[in-house]
Amino acid sequence: MPRKKPESTEVERFDEANVARLGLISIQERIPPDFTSWTVDFDLDGRRARLSCVAVAEHGGVPHGLDNDVSLALINLYQEAGCPEDGTIVTTAYRILSIVGWDTSGHYYQALKESLERLTTATYTASEAWRSGRKWTTVTFRYIERLEYTSEDDKLHLSGPSVLRIRLAREIVQSIRARYLKPLDLGFLTSLDRPLTRALYRLLDAQRVSPDGGEVTQFRTNIVEWAKACKIVDQTPTRVRRTLEGAHRELIERGYLAAVEYRGRGNRQEIIYTFAQPAHPTPEAAEVLERLWACGVARPVAQSLLALYGLERLRERLRRFEAILQSGYAPRNRAGFLVDVIRDEEDKYADPEGFVSEMRRRAEAARSRRSEALRREEERQQRHVEAGWDELDARGRAAKAVRMLALILGKHLPTRYYSGLAEAFEQGALPPRETVEAAVKAQVELRLQDFAQALIARLDQLG
Repeated sequence: MPRKKPESTEVERFDEANVARLGLISIQERIPPDFTSWTVDFDLDGRRARLSCVAVAEHGGVPHGLDNDVSLALINLYQEAGCPEDGTIVTTAYRILSIVGWDTSGHYYQALKESLERLTTATYTASEAWRSGRKWTTVTFRYIERLEYTSEDDKLHLSGPSVLRIRLAREIVQSIRARYLKPLDLGFLTSLDRPLTRALYRLLDAQRVSPDGGEVTQFRTNIVEWAKACKIVDQTPTRVRRTLEGAHRELIERGYLAAVEYRGRGNRQEIIYTFAQPAHPTPEAAEVLERLWACGVARPVAQSLLALYGLERLRERLRRFEAILQSGYAPRNRAGFLVDVIRDEEDKYADPEGFVSEMRRRAEAARSRRSEALRREEERQQRHVEAGWDELDARGRAAKAVRMLALILGKHLPTRYYSGLAEAFEQGALPPRETVEAAVKAQVELRLQDFAQALIARLDQLG
């Protein structure tokens, strides 16, 4: 599969922890046409839990392979959009492909369409297996609750400029908004060659940190149970080993795993994953770890924080922690407070007076660079889109604008206004292309409601 250079990873990425832990999508790149359902029973906190999926053959069976990449892209896009309460994101097909490093000039637009259709039609049931607050709950959902998109042809194909309006499952949305997340090295994931390796990495990475925040250096599991967790079709031990062999090799070569061992025979054998660890921390890392230990942070927790967040973040958060203490704040639990400052993703702790956050300056610089990159890409896409507009007559431009605005505005514009909108476009009272561009800009700037109200006022004035 052609791999493009992944996007910058300066902005930290997060995976939704339920999705990552449960492995909703089969890691296999190809599955039989009749593989339309699966059920997995497993132990969870000393009791049995169940996860199941029911799909349709028309869309290629249960979600699998590349669908892992798409599902992760949607979670990241939702977070980039500010985690809207209704779970809706508006994006382009090009944007989804670029996030996961797929080739953006070939047949992967068709692969994206097929993947989105599977994620929209497959139904999941997690029985006493979905974490909500401090409880394990039972939920039934589809990964995508609603999918709408524009197409440049009458065959409903996706292309780079296609605008997609996607509403994620309420359960996933609530979990993300509740910050039930785990850090994810998206740059490393997208650099892996095979979809199966990327899916296995995502599943393994969810096992690498224990519930109390400690670092897990080794993960052991029964081979058949692991095959079920990976949603492998043929769960015969020899076949499971053959299916995972290439992914294991790549993860070892890339330094994520130190070793993969099998112990025992037949259905009772175990897979033992040993996660790679630096033989000796660098002097800089050792110095930061010593500071964490001196503040009372347990050694396994400190090492886990270093592995999850990196050296620069820990240095920055230690400086912020010390500045907060110098400002007069006296936490009851210094170690617990320091860990919370390091993990904070919601800016709970403002910069104390006189403290300048280097991380914040870097984040602003990174945002500026991303904005410039997006601007250049938008200009390229704009040239492509303009060519498409120019090929249409007045009625075609009006129809195209109405379709795109319906996706972008959704419930912000009442249905009764669309006929007047089409008429205004056809008669030249409103410019179709410019109106769509203004709507896209409003969506990016999170002011769609104001844009829709202004458009309604204009249509009322015309009509």
